[in-house]
This record gives sequence, C-alpha cells and structure tokens, in this order.
Amino acid sequence: MRSLPSRIGGISLLILSLAACTLCGFLVLDRLHSRPRTEDAYIAANIVHLAPEVSGRIVSMPVHDNEVVRRGQTLYVIDPEPYEYRVQQARAQVEGIKAQIDVQTSQVSSQVSRAGAEASSVMSARARLTLAQATQARLTPLEKQGFVTREALDQARAETKSAEAGLQTALQSAVSARQAVRSVAPLRADLAAAQAALREAERDLRLTTVKAPCDGIVTDLNVAAGEYATTGKPVFTLVDNETWWAIANFRETQLSGLVPGQRVKVYAMAQPGTPITGTLESLNAGVVPDEGMSANGLPKVPRSLNWVRIAQRFPVRISSIIPRPILCGLAPRLLWLSCDEQCRTGARHDAATRSTCAAVAAGVSS
Repeated sequence: MRSLPSRIGGISLLILSLAACTLCGFLVLDRLHSRPRTEDAYIAANIVHLAPEVSGRIVSMPVHDNEVVRRGQTLYVIDPEPYEYRVQQARAQVEGIKAQIDVQTSQVSSQVSRAGAEASSVMSARARLTLAQATQARLTPLEKQGFVTREALDQARAETKSAEAGLQTALQSAVSARQAVRSVAPLRADLAAAQAALREAERDLRLTTVKAPCDGIVTDLNVAAGEYATTGKPVFTLVDNETWWAIANFRETQLSGLVPGQRVKVYAMAQPGTPITGTLESLNAGVVPDEGMSANGLPKVPRSLNWVRIAQRFPVRISSIIPRPILCGLAPRLLWLSCDEQCRTGARHDAATRSTCAAVAAGVSS
C-alpha cells in the first residue's frame, strides 16, 4: 500500500498538470483572439483576355501555353497584308486631295486676279461716265447761245449713254468675277477626313501585332498559327503577374484584430519555409446573410432557431502579394498565410502598436 506522502505527491502533480494545460489553453485562445487566423482564402490576380482589335488570319504565334512573358513582348501576329493595302489606299487618297487643293489654289488665284481686273474696269467705266456727263453739262448752255453745233451736243449725249451702258456692263462683269472665285474649304474638309482615315488604317496595321500589356503568364492557349482571329474574341488569356492579392475570409469575431495597413506573411504549402509578404488592404463592408432576407417587400424570418450559431465570415483583402515563381503555374493547392510582425494600426487605435497573425489555406486562382 502506497504511503500518504506519495499519494499526496501524485495528486499534486496531477493538479499541476491540469493547471498547466488550462493555462496553455488560455494562452492559445488569447493568441488566436489577438492574432486571428483562417484557412478559408485564396490568392488571385487580374486576367487579360487577349482579343484582337482587328480580324485576320494568325501568321505567327511565338508564345506557348504557361509561358512567362514580359510587357511589350509580341504574343501573336495577324496577317498584315490587307491592312498594308488599306494604308496605301488611304495615303493615295490623301495625296490626291492635296493635289486637288494645289490646283484649286492656283485657279482661285487666277479668279481673284480676274475679279480685281473687273473691279478696275468698273472704276474706269465710272470715270468715263463722269467725264461724259460733265461734257454734256458744259455743251448744253453753249448750244442755246450758238457757240457749239447741235451735232456736237448730240455726240456728247451719245457718249454719256454709252458710258452708262459700259458702267452697267463692267458692274455685271465684276459681280460675275467675284462669284466665280471658288473656295478650297470643302477640299480641306475632305483632306481632314482622308487624313483621319489614313491614321485609322495605320492604327489597324499596328494592331495586327498583339503585344503583352503587362508581365504575365500565358494560359488557355489552344490555337496555333493559321487560326482566324475575330475582333473581340479572345485567342487566349494572360494572367497579370504584376499584381497579386489574397482574399481571406475571417470570422466576424476576429475582425476587431484586423486593421488596414497591417503587414502579413503568406506561407504556401508548396513552400512552407518561404514567406510571401503582403499588406492588409481593406475589410469587406458586408456579405449576403444565409437567412433573414426580404421577400416581396417584407422581412423573411425563419421559424426554426439554430442552437449552434456559426459566426459569419467576411472577406479581407491582402494586397502587395508577391508569389514565388513556383506558385505562378500551380493548379489549386493549399496555402498558409501567417503574420507575426509588429504593425502600426494608426489613429483608429490611438497610434498603438499591435501584431496580427493570419493563417489562410486556399487554392491559387489563375
């Protein structure tokens, strides 16, 4: 039979072990509360559907599926020959209108000179009429006194009428000459339209060469040179490799420990020893609840009551994610995200410093 001291020692050891387990449990719960984590998340990036802006047969496809490309790199080339002909045609149209403008300008100069000459003729005819009228006025009283013959007075009157007719003719010729002066404004408008058509044709020719708009990864490529590309129909997809982010779904009870600006470390199961840094960018403003929605303008309240209430999850966006190259082409795999750095939370928490830990498991979205 065991002695009393040994029995007391065993009970004490048991009590201490239970106390230590309880303390460890509280520490773990406190850590989970102050440093929230979740395994419901995914990493994503923008995608670009590489659809051509011009139609034609693809004559060159220098890239391959899952190939990493750089910004400005040629992805595929559409047959440029028809578009080269259109550029030549548009350029010929522009040159033709320019030639017409030159000819019209010369004609306008000649017409302006003729109008000026007719205006001078009007001035000369008006001066002749003035002289004839003055001569008739001088001879009329002299004829009554017998100093001039009636024949001379009749000749002066005839000269006045002739001068009046000449003035009318000169005026009509001047008006016709002014109206005959043509403007080059319509041709200049035609030239502007032709130049716009030329620029559009040159743009279409440039667009026959499709280049990468960003650094990325080619995916969903299942065509080759010889395929006919249609305007607006994607040939393949490019995953933007310049900007990545993570969406982590945290429980509503964990949101108090999350503040935009906190630094985050991402751990992938494919590379558990290599962290991927990021920054908590924003918290989603709301989600659609599973129950309690409106129906036909009235609130819909379920009759049953769930005794176990599961906390709602809210998406949290983590930006500035820089995945390692091995993650760029992975199919869906589990990832772990974690953060244990000291971060400044800003004025919302009186400039206090806290650290946040987030563990996220999800699949890579390409």
